[in-house]
Amino acid sequence: MERLVIGNIAKPQGIRGEVKISPLTDDTARFNRLKKVYIGSVMYEVQSAKVLPGGVFVKFKGVDDRNAAELLRGKDIEIDRDDAVKLPKDRYFIVDVIGCEVFKGDERIGKLVDVLQYGAADVYVISTSKGRAMIPAIKRILIDVDITQKKIILDKEAFDDLAVYEE
Repeated sequence: MERLVIGNIAKPQGIRGEVKISPLTDDTARFNRLKKVYIGSVMYEVQSAKVLPGGVFVKFKGVDDRNAAELLRGKDIEIDRDDAVKLPKDRYFIVDVIGCEVFKGDERIGKLVDVLQYGAADVYVISTSKGRAMIPAIKRILIDVDITQKKIILDKEAFDDLAVYEE
């Protein structure tokens, strides 16, 4: 079964095995609903989770002291895709758009290689024959995103107006 990364363990928190999470999701409240996660190939049951202004804190069953929590530092937290939050229309998981072929109208211009998250809008990074182009992931430029066909179609005029190439 495919898994999605939803966070990274930043550090132990306290002495009872709790860890602080660096979330990699827009919906931090999703941590309150977690029942199980994977860290590497090991499945952990979530004993408790708290989403506070200072961060996301999780306690896993069997991780009962600071030393055990320290061993998890820097590791990714994954969930089964079936346990992922349901996204609204026109929203996609980054893992699903990476690798999509990108077209400007009918013309193939490259492949989406990265998604940068800066706040107002994600930035799609496209590897093209002219170098890496960056575009905002906004309705004005995105005509169609088909993750099943791994294909993104962009508005030609909007792309020409908004694309920024790396030097």
